[in-house]
Amino acid sequence: MTLAMTDRSRETPAEAATRWLVLLQADDARAEHRREFAEWLAADPAHRLAYREAERFWDQLDVLPEPDIQAMGALLSPRASGPDRAGAAAPRRVGWVGAWRRAALLSAAAALAALCLVSLIQTWHLGADYRTATGEQRSVTLNDGSTVHLNTATALSVEITPAARRLVLHEGEAFFSVAPDTRRPFEVVAGGGTIRALGTAFNVRADGGQVVVTVTEHAVRVIGHRAAVDVPEGRRLSYGSAGSFSLVETADLDRALAWRRHRLVFEHQPLAEVIAEVNRYRRGWIVLRDPSLQRLPVTAVFDIRRTQQALQTIEETLPIRTVAVTDRLVLLSRKTGPSSP
Repeated sequence: MTLAMTDRSRETPAEAATRWLVLLQADDARAEHRREFAEWLAADPAHRLAYREAERFWDQLDVLPEPDIQAMGALLSPRASGPDRAGAAAPRRVGWVGAWRRAALLSAAAALAALCLVSLIQTWHLGADYRTATGEQRSVTLNDGSTVHLNTATALSVEITPAARRLVLHEGEAFFSVAPDTRRPFEVVAGGGTIRALGTAFNVRADGGQVVVTVTEHAVRVIGHRAAVDVPEGRRLSYGSAGSFSLVETADLDRALAWRRHRLVFEHQPLAEVIAEVNRYRRGWIVLRDPSLQRLPVTAVFDIRRTQQALQTIEETLPIRTVAVTDRLVLLSRKTGPSSP
């Protein structure tokens, strides 16, 4: 088995850990690979944490029945499940797992790196001043009297000087209640833009390169690479990594700030969007197996502290069956039978 060993600059620790785990289990793993792995492991405490988590997840996969492993490999990595990749020849037990089982495990684990482990290991932005884990929320009071409420999986850096107040939202979501101070501007850098408070309270969500700014009191000025836009109370604006702005539009404040009441509010939203939102609060990953399920409309209110209950509600109200592959991976598929649409 040969894995690409180039262009690692964009890998997260979780992705790299899974790549190393897969590579070192392969029959053609070489001494040079083991040396490189040892160097990678020693380079950063985050690497060791990520590798331990990858090993734990691997162990959970290893105890699954072989049909489940084969099906999961085919589901998550279809191109790797053909006869030439999945060990179609008669399985022969070698080493700590059989060759056939190992091939299927490798296929599944490689595919799961992009789906699961990235969301499990909160090792990014270790230098941030404030961080929350998946599903965690916290409130902090800054030394200028401003308060910040951090949502799930959020990393925030704070620099307050006699001349300025500058915060960086690396990832996640936060609500800012700004203490008045005309001598020191209050600015939040997120993605490709900067949000400057104009005596205000506002919410910022930075997710996958997309930033959404929602204003609840007064106004903010959003500054991009080429322009600046004022966003008044009750309105919202979004922008991408390049800093290009959307139109300023009316915000649904109740829905946008529901997370502060530990709620997720959905009204006729596609199931794919609902699952993506629930995944933000769950240590693990929920995967839709059937693309035809993505557009099923969902109207519901979920408690973000009870994501398992949200899954049960989805299963009870939609033609969906849930399968827990491990304690952190749940697959959703269409129900089959006479009563299913």
